[in-house]
Amino acid sequence: MRTIVAGALAVCVVAAASGCYPDEIDSVSDLSSIITLVDTSTPPLHTARTFAIPDTVIHSLRAQGAGVIGHEGDAQVLARIRGHFLQLGWREITDVTVERPDVVVLVGVFEQTHTGVAYTGWWGDWGYWPGWPAYGPDWTWGVPVGAVEFSFESGTLAMVMLDLRNGNTTLKEVPILWAGAIQGVLAASTSNLDRALRGIDQAFVQSPYLERP
Repeated sequence: MRTIVAGALAVCVVAAASGCYPDEIDSVSDLSSIITLVDTSTPPLHTARTFAIPDTVIHSLRAQGAGVIGHEGDAQVLARIRGHFLQLGWREITDVTVERPDVVVLVGVFEQTHTGVAYTGWWGDWGYWPGWPAYGPDWTWGVPVGAVEFSFESGTLAMVMLDLRNGNTTLKEVPILWAGAIQGVLAASTSNLDRALRGIDQAFVQSPYLERP
């Protein structure tokens, strides 16, 4: 079953699969919480045990101006996400040239409305991360089977888990196994960074299926 889970913080992503949410979701205003998207039906998520997280948080071009949170919070954001995966029993791969991780977790900050799941330009945005196997810049993120279009609005911190083991060589797509986002994190203030960190915590609370024995 593909699951959409609503938590207790600000709206950021609308994503669902038919039959999993009790009512139809027409717009972002239907929800008032952090949303996590997961494909819990496929073996890749259940069998994944190792992860890597590049040391880069990309900031979209429109998230570079004055009054917008900058890269000074990147280390805390990445450390918080890494800590949750380690606490859940995942093993981090730090040298991806020696051992390929099962998944890679990418993090970005956006200040404009984005729709859909596929994302182009990602291959170089995270500093030409060396852990992509045979995937190249002409690949995109693949839409999870059964998922409907989602959108995330201005002021969003997005986390996306990509399955490195099962890229579709025909479509040149890397599958998304899990995604989450937190809105309202762009203003350059300590309170907004704190909100982002609390939102990360909540996204993992909403994702108990990520725990590993």
